[in-house]
Amino acid sequence: MGRQLTHAPVFYVVAQIRHSPILKLDSFVADLQDRLRKQGYPGYKLLKHLAFELTTTPSGPPEAKFEPVEVNNHIFSSRDGADSFTAMKDSFAFSTVEYGTFETFIDRLKPGLLAYAELCGPDSFLQIGLRFLDAVVAGEDGLLPPLIHRQFLGLNDTIPDDWLADYTFSEASLAHNDQKLKARVVTRSSNVIWPPDLAPFAPQLPKKFAEISGVHALLDTDATFTTPQGTAQPFDVDIILDRLLSLKKDVSVAFKATVTPEALKAWE
Repeated sequence: MGRQLTHAPVFYVVAQIRHSPILKLDSFVADLQDRLRKQGYPGYKLLKHLAFELTTTPSGPPEAKFEPVEVNNHIFSSRDGADSFTAMKDSFAFSTVEYGTFETFIDRLKPGLLAYAELCGPDSFLQIGLRFLDAVVAGEDGLLPPLIHRQFLGLNDTIPDDWLADYTFSEASLAHNDQKLKARVVTRSSNVIWPPDLAPFAPQLPKKFAEISGVHALLDTDATFTTPQGTAQPFDVDIILDRLLSLKKDVSVAFKATVTPEALKAWE
């Protein structure tokens, strides 16, 4: 799927499959951990977070309430912590901070996904998502336009040189056939900061990204496929992987529309 960029700015990739609920998931965790540790994921930790669940009154006047619920995140990680699987009662995800090519990403995802399908047996999936985070660092002159198209940089590109922008933000919500995509560009003069929804579970950044301190652009590209309302599709691993390949094509289109040809050449 295209050529690998030797110096690509990507530092985090996650694929997530939302599926029909498995309320007894916790009872499958031991068997899943045993299978995944034999595949090279010996690390395990349980993280809990609060979420809000919508409940309705079955009788009487209609009334909707948001009730707080505790959600378990079962995380199975590689020895170096770079790759991890996360299982929740209604989703399964694979993430990495050591991305090479999408082919190798799929090769690492597939065995774990097959084990999850076999041991936990989700009936169907409702949504598939693929998210890329890239950190594009300004050159020695502190400027981003040679690497990022100017329309994504806001005042950071037009304000006088004696101003320093804390941050600028650009977001686009797009659709392509039956898939959707959100592309965000955040520019800062700081260290690399995780998006708020990922920060509680964020792994350690690779050294070359952890050492970034200065003007950079965070590219946050999130492509999703959602089944038509009121329907679901069988939890078939081959179908899921094919859909991820399609989502990756959309992510690549958005990425190449955001960065300049000069940047792509510099990252070869």
